[in-house]
Amino acid sequence: MIKLLRMEISRTYIRPDRRCPLSQQPLALARNDSRQQARWLKSAFLFAAFLAALIFTTFVAGCNEEPTVKTTVDTTPTTKAPAYQRLSIPFFRGIDEPRADSWQDLLLDRERLRQDSFNIVTLSPTVLITERAGGKPRMILEGEARSVPGLAEELHQAGLAVFIAPTTDAPGYKPEIEVTEATLKQLTEDATHWAETAEQQQAELFSPLADYNLALGTNAANQWSATVLPLVKEKFHGSLVARVVPDISATASTSGAAGAPRDFEQLDFRGYDYLMLDVYPRDRTIQDWPTEWGGYDYLMLDVYPRVEILDQAQFDLYFDDLLKRANRIAGRDGLKGVLVQFGAWREAVGADKVDGPVLGEEGQALVAERVMQLAKPQVSGIFWRGWTLPGRGARGYKVEDTLGRNFQGL
Repeated sequence: MIKLLRMEISRTYIRPDRRCPLSQQPLALARNDSRQQARWLKSAFLFAAFLAALIFTTFVAGCNEEPTVKTTVDTTPTTKAPAYQRLSIPFFRGIDEPRADSWQDLLLDRERLRQDSFNIVTLSPTVLITERAGGKPRMILEGEARSVPGLAEELHQAGLAVFIAPTTDAPGYKPEIEVTEATLKQLTEDATHWAETAEQQQAELFSPLADYNLALGTNAANQWSATVLPLVKEKFHGSLVARVVPDISATASTSGAAGAPRDFEQLDFRGYDYLMLDVYPRDRTIQDWPTEWGGYDYLMLDVYPRVEILDQAQFDLYFDDLLKRANRIAGRDGLKGVLVQFGAWREAVGADKVDGPVLGEEGQALVAERVMQLAKPQVSGIFWRGWTLPGRGARGYKVEDTLGRNFQGL
């Protein structure tokens, strides 16, 4: 490049312009000199650019590593908050529809339930059905159980809280089950599964198993509860309910079999939030209860008159005494309070066995009135059993008005 540049300069200033006469050669030389200087400057610029490119290429080729930009990515997993956050309810005003095929009625009547001042709905999916059916799936019952998450979501959207309480009671099956190692293992798996579902749906209340002392017997119920409760609490972070039946049978032995008269006091409720009793009053002397329920929050009483002819005065005495005893147990074990569930037969219709007095529409409303008047000052929640339940459901009968009127202001 340098040699070529020198040759160009030589030609510019040495070579005469033979086309010009001698008299005009000085002027021509001046013009030619100007043009040649421009060419020289252009060549010098190109040479400088060439050198710069050569130096840059050499510098880049000599680098041992390319420059990098380091970035920090936060890989900490994030927990997506559920769309619905469970409600904090000072007093539970509940409806329990035990027939899964009628749950859609609750959903269709959600606005009516709110107008009647109900604020929580109980859903009880059936467990241990396939096992008791000899391993043959019961498609209808299992399908009803699978509908619970969707129902819970829609009820929540309607402003109603949800109580999920799995049960062994189902059409064609008794609530009592044969206690074996395999049965208890499956029951534990079912309870933890439903606890996880209840947490996913942000259910306000959850019971590992409704009436578990009736299903298992006192001794097995205590042992199973101690095993399952820590597992359930890992899955569910709302309020836990121990739902039991006190004084199931007046003649059962006290050896720990289901229905022992004093089994209610022998159960250990430490670790729960609420105690819920399903109560079946009878025409007999009520036994005193013994001691310990630590760890629960509420005691829930399910009350269903079971005598053939209801003596209202006697029933009032029984129920008031039951509430006082239950509250003493709740206070002794540090529970939040007592919950009551009750119901009554209006007429002998439907597929269910009539297991109590048939009271007629007026008598059913009267029982509801008396139970609520006695219970409201002493409990943290009241549930009625049956919305469209044949022979007992509240919808469209006087008892619906009674419940709504008593719920107002709570």
